[in-house]
Amino acid sequence: MVPYMKRIYFLFLSLLLFSCNIPATDSPQSITAETPTFSVPTSTPAFLTFSPTPSLIPPTPTETPIPCDPLNADYCIMAGHFLFQHPIFPPGNDEVDLTYLYATTANGKRDPHHGVEFQNAFGTPVHAAGDGTVVFADSDTATLFSPWADFYGNVVIIRHTNQMYTLYAHLSAILVQPGIEVKAGDVIGQVGATGGATGAHLHFEVREGSDYTDYFSTQNPELWLIPQEGTGAMSITLKTSSEEKRERPLVITRYAAGSDAVLFTYYITSYAKGFEQNAEDAALNSLPAGRYKIAFNDTSGLRERIVEVEAGELTEVVFEVK
Repeated sequence: MVPYMKRIYFLFLSLLLFSCNIPATDSPQSITAETPTFSVPTSTPAFLTFSPTPSLIPPTPTETPIPCDPLNADYCIMAGHFLFQHPIFPPGNDEVDLTYLYATTANGKRDPHHGVEFQNAFGTPVHAAGDGTVVFADSDTATLFSPWADFYGNVVIIRHTNQMYTLYAHLSAILVQPGIEVKAGDVIGQVGATGGATGAHLHFEVREGSDYTDYFSTQNPELWLIPQEGTGAMSITLKTSSEEKRERPLVITRYAAGSDAVLFTYYITSYAKGFEQNAEDAALNSLPAGRYKIAFNDTSGLRERIVEVEAGELTEVVFEVK
């Protein structure tokens, strides 16, 4: 029994010693539960942000205006290329003579006209139609600007930009010299009747190209002169199977606003043979804004068309002629 009792004794003693080695605490520990916190992002996370490359952004659809085509419309209103002012100032007569228009023959009585005329008294001041350089200021007895010597008499020619030239003929006095620069409106001469003129007037031409002496380089001045206030211009093209020009009577009627009351009638002709370099077949400037009727005859009978003229603009009209 003694050994058995010893084992019990030693077991008891070991348990007692083990319990005595457990460290003591000053006070019981308390466990505090922490409230979880959540951080709300102030900006959109990178993986949620979509910034398309500018080149990938589809363009805002815009409507592109379709240019007016006079071949498929009754008429088109264009900006025109009005570069030059009228060479005669009021109180002088600044209106083009309707009886002898550009590229017409006065009903076969005269040679085809390469310019327009401003009927005025002797000595009326003639003004430069635009800024430029005087390239000629003399009579045309030695230097020819037509097939005939002394045809224009005393002449002034001014070179403008883009190989454009203005010619002033039949002057009674020349007041400029070659090589000088002039501004639009400067007085360059006086109206006269030199050369082949039959009365006092200014013969005015617009020429285009590198050779200003070329008699056939002329353009219709009515398509280059700035329309007077409240007026516009009109060009008429007669498309035919033949490229050859021929004079054809045209009647252009101007109506009162809002009615068919006739205010004025223009009796003109289309261009004569020899002006095939010109795209159009007739032109008028300084037409009061409003409604007009163009009438002429071809093999199909009477042709008529109503058109509008706007101030400061060009009305372009094209007919398919049979």
